[in-house]
Amino acid sequence: MRSMKPAQSLQSRGFAQSRGAQPQTNGPTSVRAYIHQVRSFLGKRKSEDDHEPIAAPDYPPPDMDDDEPCDSAKDGDSDGNSEVWDDWGSPEHLDGDDALSIDGTVDRSKKRKKAPVSAVFIHAGAGYHSTANERVHLEACREAARVSMRLLKGGHTAVDAVEAAIKVLEDKEITNAGYGSNLAIDGTVECDATLVDHLGRSGACGAVPNIKNPISLAKTILESSNKPLSLRRVPPNLLVANGAKDFAWESGMALVPNEWLVSKNARDRYVRWQEDLRRAEGKGPTATVTVTSSEDVEPARREHTSAILMGTWNEGQPDSPATSSPSWRSTPQMPRSPMSPGTGLTSQPSARGTPDTSRSPLSFLGSKVMTTVSSKRQRFASAQSNDAEKSDSITDTVGAIAIDQQGHLAAGSSSGGIGMKHRGRVGPAALVGIGTAVIPPDSKDRDGVSVAAVTSGTGEHMATTMASQKCAERIYHQTRRGPGGQDVEEPDEREVLESFVFNDFQEHPGVKNSCSAGAIGVMAVKKGPRGFYLYFAHNTDSFALASMGSNDRDPACVMSRIIEGGNGIAQGALKIDV
Repeated sequence: MRSMKPAQSLQSRGFAQSRGAQPQTNGPTSVRAYIHQVRSFLGKRKSEDDHEPIAAPDYPPPDMDDDEPCDSAKDGDSDGNSEVWDDWGSPEHLDGDDALSIDGTVDRSKKRKKAPVSAVFIHAGAGYHSTANERVHLEACREAARVSMRLLKGGHTAVDAVEAAIKVLEDKEITNAGYGSNLAIDGTVECDATLVDHLGRSGACGAVPNIKNPISLAKTILESSNKPLSLRRVPPNLLVANGAKDFAWESGMALVPNEWLVSKNARDRYVRWQEDLRRAEGKGPTATVTVTSSEDVEPARREHTSAILMGTWNEGQPDSPATSSPSWRSTPQMPRSPMSPGTGLTSQPSARGTPDTSRSPLSFLGSKVMTTVSSKRQRFASAQSNDAEKSDSITDTVGAIAIDQQGHLAAGSSSGGIGMKHRGRVGPAALVGIGTAVIPPDSKDRDGVSVAAVTSGTGEHMATTMASQKCAERIYHQTRRGPGGQDVEEPDEREVLESFVFNDFQEHPGVKNSCSAGAIGVMAVKKGPRGFYLYFAHNTDSFALASMGSNDRDPACVMSRIIEGGNGIAQGALKIDV
């Protein structure tokens, strides 16, 4: 495999290529060097001086071999953004019978073991991330990577790590997954999620209401699908809507009221989009928008047909037309998190039975909501233009890929779907081969190569092109689409990924002849015998990503952006040595 060069669009924001640390032999090492070596396994504090004198321990040293040198403690990247620490020789990586002396020496007859390498890769969706909120998006990715890596270092599976990473993103208001997701036409939060393990087995839920973390439900479905049922029945690996909700309750998951999943921003978008919808249908600005009961839901559902045809609220596109009216802040304040004190949310079902989730989905708007439009338009005109520069237009899927210490690979996706969608609409995040795909290693392949891909973008177009499966196959087989639709061998993964976005996706007849734009961002990971290779590409304005290997002190993050004057596709790559 030829080495990959990040595309010019890749910004130098800490997303450097990892390099494995090489052990060095320097001669007998001092007491101070050995103690610092053990400390480096946990990570040296920034305030710590490399030449800080450290006293020797009080206990008598064991027998030592003065002829055996100690390995160097670390070897970092030149830019310091993705340091890799070499912990050979530390107590955690020696055989139990090895005698370790005070100066770090070890009996040369004992063979040292290197810890297996694990890794996690995160994306927070493709679309437009405002520069004002860039730090918030990247910090969410960074936190997800850290939480996931703690599990991987503790020996947990890749499936556990993917679930943990996506749960962090689902709990963030800034993402369109779990809490804070886009609302359907009647104000309901319905989420999609998929989890695929290293064998290609999957669990997925689609359009499921009243679930705080849909990725956890997807994992529960995955686990149950591997358990046989009586009478040779086949256990499901995809459940949708109320069927998925009932399964969650029967499996011991807590159901939460719809309003607990609605963030303030999601509520404001919903009120604004309702007005946009009325104006788009030629009704003109209305003086008031009053929501009083669930009887208003059915008329609102009928309004959704034209909105879908207009493609106003599609993944990867702006979350509201430029002519949107500003949201009027007269609605009641909602807690920023469903886990806020006083909500009474529990992790186990109540003994009194199923929670009451049958109330009107619009109850989060209050018993009577008055939204005055015409009299406020001029007042907020200038403020609206300023807010537009700071707002995000990211209404899409989040995803994660992890590799555990056993070398097993898993991938997952989660999304709240498009705004003002039909009830029951299932998006790509719930569909294997469209939003998430894993190609398991072949049993006869000594290298054990496997590939995972997760996508983000216009869901209906990704379904048309089977996006994640096609991308994973392209990278696994190292091919691209050639003349006449024939597969052409291409050893350069950069060319493979660029060809996938342009030829397999954008030039697909179903995408070219669609009334909505074909937006996509893809993150793929290839596990090989010499390392883990991350590849990503997108034709949207931006794409937020993070990666972390078990030898990295901190996650590497990047907000990849399209460069003006280019070919309209931004991409990059990274390698983690094993």
